[in-house]
Amino acid sequence: MANATTKTESTKLVKASARDLRIAPRKMRLVTNLLKGLSVNDAMIQLQYLEKKGAPMVAKLLQSAVANAKNNFSMDPDHLFIKSITADMGRAMKRYFPRARGSAFVIRRKMTHVNVVLEERKQASKRKFNLFKKETQPETANVDQQKAVSAKPPKELGRKSEVVKSEEQVKLNKVQNKRRLFNRKSGE
Repeated sequence: MANATTKTESTKLVKASARDLRIAPRKMRLVTNLLKGLSVNDAMIQLQYLEKKGAPMVAKLLQSAVANAKNNFSMDPDHLFIKSITADMGRAMKRYFPRARGSAFVIRRKMTHVNVVLEERKQASKRKFNLFKKETQPETANVDQQKAVSAKPPKELGRKSEVVKSEEQVKLNKVQNKRRLFNRKSGE
């Protein structure tokens, strides 16, 4: 039990929430799922160019969380990452729409609660990029590749390069096109 408390003390967490936002949680999750694990700066850039109704709402919430971290906990905003962000169902306002024969149709205007937890990491996310970086090859191989690339003739603009297909590939394409013509359920 003591180990759990020391872990929470070593990592600083900042929480912020926005309640009763007038947007359905399903639509808000499209925005929040993009931001999980990103740094705050990257998330703000992502939100700036996202054309969704929930994007400005989440951006405002992130700015509030960063301000809380800076003023209350004296954290550096450049080292903040989104540890978790959730969009939960809030209340639903009921509205009624008239239907045939005097009946009414219920319209549920759903609301969303968004919770953000920011974490301060001293190390930047350089490790992530190094994991995906290709291994470097010896310099002699690179020189050979450059010569091979320079030896190729330049492509003509506006023309598509011709692809030579073997006879087997042409035959397979004809069979596939025939299959597409017939209905699957008929068995032909």
